[in-house]
Amino acid sequence: PDGLANVKAISAGDTHSLALQENGTIKAWGGFDERRTAVPRGLVDAMAISAGGGHSLALTQNGQVFAWGDGEEGQIEVPEGLGDVVMVAAGGCHSLALKSDGTVKAWGNNIFGQTSVPSGLGRIKAI
Repeated sequence: PDGLANVKAISAGDTHSLALQENGTIKAWGGFDERRTAVPRGLVDAMAISAGGGHSLALTQNGQVFAWGDGEEGQIEVPEGLGDVVMVAAGGCHSLALKSDGTVKAWGNNIFGQTSVPSGLGRIKAI
């Protein structure tokens, strides 16, 4: 895409892609639906990105999670009060956030148990 420079991370979704630039801005392209590439206004200072089936997640320096794209399964409905996030992962129709205390918060489609985080995993370090 035009204006893409100084990329520090990239993520590929089902039909769209994301690039995180050094200045914390995100470029999105592809997809057959502009919801997938419409990076939310007010999303600045991003430090991590993840592209899912038809949605995307971004994590800002202050631990705030942004989500956009297809949301029919609840995958872009970031849980109220979610904070202290250090890592995000977008799945096919679900989303995950790793908190600084090693716990994982999951939301979206759970038809196969993908948002039912097992208890007793201990302190998780990466997702």
